[in-house]
Amino acid sequence: MIENLKRFREPLAWLAIALTLLGIGLTAWRLVTGLREGTVTEAFQDVGGGWLNAPLTLVVVVIVLSCSLVTPALRRALVLTRIAAAVLGAGVLLTLASVLMGMWASFGATVLLDLLGGLLDAAFKALLAATLWIFLRGVKAGRIETAPRTVPMPQLPVETVEPGEATAEPQSTTWTRDAAAGSVWWTADAAAAGEPGKDRMPEVAEPAEAERPRTGD
Repeated sequence: MIENLKRFREPLAWLAIALTLLGIGLTAWRLVTGLREGTVTEAFQDVGGGWLNAPLTLVVVVIVLSCSLVTPALRRALVLTRIAAAVLGAGVLLTLASVLMGMWASFGATVLLDLLGGLLDAAFKALLAATLWIFLRGVKAGRIETAPRTVPMPQLPVETVEPGEATAEPQSTTWTRDAAAGSVWWTADAAAAGEPGKDRMPEVAEPAEAERPRTGD
């Protein structure tokens, strides 16, 4: 399920941004309709904080940030972040303007209550939008690192030999050390060929003695 969510992050991000823009457009239509039917202050008071939906704004921030911070990062992650930050920033400015303009349509003690509630709503949405702007600034300055665009391959374990661990001696194809103990060969070629060794050297007269002339003949 998590892998499926990673795969559909970009379509979900575009969908959430599109729904936010749709909400801003519908609120703008309500404002235009209210201006035709009543005063300016009443029209702004009517729309109030309807420019941005708080739960949808939170969803936009979470999905957009996951495109950059969750491995693998999307190729257009920063583009999505800039667009989302611009849309949310515009919504926050419109919300703040509606709260301040709608304040003049209230009377008595309700002015303070409406102003306080509207400012708290605008502050929460401004905090969400500021999260994206701070993230973009941190990435540009190098203080925030995004996730790699590819999934790192797992490293295979490397076998190490502990100090003092006995290593196997290579096996000879001709003779072994134990079998060769006490044996002699006449030539090195015979030993390399695997011929059986002798227990002592063959008795052969020295060349000097063999060629020495005999005396008394």
